[in-house]
Amino acid sequence: MIRKKHLQSLADIVGEDYFSSEKYMVSLYSTDIAALPGIVGDVLNPDAEAVAQPTNTEIVSNLLKFCKEKNIPVVPRGHGTSGYGGALPTRGGLVVEMTRLNEIHHIDKENMTVEVGSGIIWGNLIEDLEDENLTVGAYPSSAPSSTVGGWVAAGGSGIGSTKYGGIAEQVVDLEVVLPDGEVIRTKDTSEEVCKIEKEKTVFKGDDTFFWEVSDNVPYFADSTNLFVDSNGTLGIITKVVLKLIPLRNIKPTTSSFRSQNLMAGALLDILEATRPFYLHFITDKFTRMLKEVGQAPPTTGEFIISCAFEGTEDEIAAEIEKLKHVVSRYSGTVESMEVAEHEWGERFYPMRIKRLGPSLAPSEVYVPLENLDGYLNHVNKHFKSEAFALEGAITDRGEVAVLTWFPDDERKRISFLMGWYRSLDVINIGLKHGGRAYSIGMWNAAHSRSFYGKDTYMKMANLKRKTDKKGYLNSHKVFPGPLVLSTRMNILIMLIAGLVVPIVIWVARILVPSIFIAYVPWLAVNDISSFLIWFIVGLFAGFAVSEFANLIPITGVLAIGTPFLRFFRKIFH
Repeated sequence: MIRKKHLQSLADIVGEDYFSSEKYMVSLYSTDIAALPGIVGDVLNPDAEAVAQPTNTEIVSNLLKFCKEKNIPVVPRGHGTSGYGGALPTRGGLVVEMTRLNEIHHIDKENMTVEVGSGIIWGNLIEDLEDENLTVGAYPSSAPSSTVGGWVAAGGSGIGSTKYGGIAEQVVDLEVVLPDGEVIRTKDTSEEVCKIEKEKTVFKGDDTFFWEVSDNVPYFADSTNLFVDSNGTLGIITKVVLKLIPLRNIKPTTSSFRSQNLMAGALLDILEATRPFYLHFITDKFTRMLKEVGQAPPTTGEFIISCAFEGTEDEIAAEIEKLKHVVSRYSGTVESMEVAEHEWGERFYPMRIKRLGPSLAPSEVYVPLENLDGYLNHVNKHFKSEAFALEGAITDRGEVAVLTWFPDDERKRISFLMGWYRSLDVINIGLKHGGRAYSIGMWNAAHSRSFYGKDTYMKMANLKRKTDKKGYLNSHKVFPGPLVLSTRMNILIMLIAGLVVPIVIWVARILVPSIFIAYVPWLAVNDISSFLIWFIVGLFAGFAVSEFANLIPITGVLAIGTPFLRFFRKIFH
């Protein structure tokens, strides 16, 4: 929480023109791309109290030093285009929005790298690089609006990842401001920075939640990969050095198939026979939704593969011939160039089915390509009574980043809440088919250890404990924190308990009067005075319950609550 006396100090650090605590302004920075059930605001505190837009690294450092000293929660943010809760406030506090750090600092044509401010938009960067006959190997599907630093922090794969890998493979070096305000260059900073001075058995995150730490892990001379995918929990990224490649011709193709198993088989063989720059598919349900909104391409089949190749004209022509042979073996159709160009142009707009919602609940998971058909069958069976669209992009690791969209209506609060389980179930189904979570953020924090691996997770925990013992920087992300019930929810729990206790005693005395008279005659609710006494007892009981609830980690609440949401959704949907 930010005290009023600290608001002016924060404004002085960042500059009056780049700071606001106005309600209309902070509300814009209290959500990300995913709509959330209203109850989330009662079990967390997702409302920012102020927004700062720093213009250089020094200001970011000064902000973090001040906020750590005053114990002000801080949430770093790009453009909020992810849907995993990584950019959401959880305890109010200050949102540090990085889009003012948007310069191209240096293009190194000799070493084929570019250094940029973390707040630069991918689309703008790509346009400027093309003027130099250069480009990046991979970029996110949200490139027209997302920031470079945002994708680095959130991790994942994108367009071009089939050939060049995800964002982790594109990053050469980072400038990072650690939670204590220290500025480092990760390429020149050993992972030894994570080591703790004294041997201790626990990392104390968010004051009340504990994680084991260890020094018995190998350390390397370059700490860059430690900060990629870290969701802004270890520091705020201010500059990024990316790999570059020469600008080359890209030609898209689109193929369609009559069935899911034919499409899945073709994907495997296309990846084996060719080396695509981009390999993407949508299923029949997605195609039908596109038809409803008038955006579907006129294809022969409803299972559609989009594939793009890069290189010289001769290289591309040779790859397309190989693709045609594969498509023919699986009884598919290579569609016209008009269809291919249309699909390539739509690669940035997977949410064009949103008008069917009017809300979309997204979920994403990595699944091995060889298990894709089984995974799709499982999802179709599990959600047979639900409307959903499904698409996926193949990575250089032979995995599929499968993105599922559930059209919904957040205005229907109860129905929308009960449907929230679906996003979590998509990931759990993926895990059963050898997959892994796509990104961690807040909602997938239960998968942190398996996602990062034991050694990397231990290094992250060590660094977090060393520089941010109380977890003031991007609390509840990666390292799960406890609930933070709102005042409204605490009062509601107390009032319910206050009413329930005397009512239960009154009903029990009516049902079994002999037991009450023989053993607990003093336990009675027979007038206003006795009701008020037990009402007060109930209030204290409710207070104890709410305090206990504030010790429960969010991951535990999700694990406990998901089966109930699933049950009620199936009963009432």
